[in-house]
Amino acid sequence: MARAEKVAVGVDLGGTTFSIGLLSTAGELLAEHSYDTPRSEDEPLALAAAASAIGGVLEQETIAPDRVLGIGVGIPGPVDPEAGIVKTAPNLPELDGANAVEIVGEQFDLPVLIANDAYCATLAELRYGSGRDVANLVMLTLGTGVGGGIALDNRVRRGPRQIMGEVGHIIVEPDGRRCGCGNHGCLEALVGRDGMVNQALRLLEHGRPSVLSERAGPRHERRSPKLISEAADEGDKVALEVMQTSGHYLGVAICSCIVLCDPDLVVLGGGIAAAGEVLFAPIRRTVRHRSQISGFDVSKIVPAELGNEAGVYGAGALVLDELA
Repeated sequence: MARAEKVAVGVDLGGTTFSIGLLSTAGELLAEHSYDTPRSEDEPLALAAAASAIGGVLEQETIAPDRVLGIGVGIPGPVDPEAGIVKTAPNLPELDGANAVEIVGEQFDLPVLIANDAYCATLAELRYGSGRDVANLVMLTLGTGVGGGIALDNRVRRGPRQIMGEVGHIIVEPDGRRCGCGNHGCLEALVGRDGMVNQALRLLEHGRPSVLSERAGPRHERRSPKLISEAADEGDKVALEVMQTSGHYLGVAICSCIVLCDPDLVVLGGGIAAAGEVLFAPIRRTVRHRSQISGFDVSKIVPAELGNEAGVYGAGALVLDELA
């Protein structure tokens, strides 16, 4: 890269690892480095470690501080971006209430911006991924939980209470399984990691034959959505039923998103979305049957493009959107 070029630093903070990326003003990922996330019961070590690692990355990549536009940080939980505060971080509870902007910024004379990680993933796909040619999209991130984001008129929106785009908490089965948010029947409770695994377990408990019985281990310790999707690809009937049910619930939630947001595109990312057509086909079928008023083209329900790099792309894009 040209050594005089300005860059943005993007930090994707996770419960197990965190990554730091350097983005050019054109949105090219110039470098990425990953680290183990340090843990503490009551100290926000992850934020301090990220700040320290940024300095190391800049030195390693021979980037002078005056070439850095700013630092963006994606947080795995709700945040107050104006105050710079982490509200809650379920996988990093020691960050609850921490001022991320102060902790990261105290080592640098640079602007620091924070956002929820699903917001960052949505921004990344809007700017550089599947949504780069549209102005309006809905994104769902499917993993341990179900996150989401909404882009309207080429900007990701969160609303005055930062809950716009929390697609995982759309009710798809009233009085259904209890969600971690305290409600019942949320999309996340049914198609997040535990929701999918519990679907499979209920079918197995009824004596349904399945390769999952042996592959999951004697205590089901290896159970996972990936194992279910692999079995579904092989034609296992229990696994196929789980994927079809999950696709149905996702389709119902997407129908609500379509009539509320009128998107050009619906993007699905995260580990569970990697299941591919075995999941996308029932999603599209449900939307086709249940969103007829919208005329939405179900071919516009597409996988995310950026994969595990979406976090650093999105965190860097926070800076580029505001400061470039």
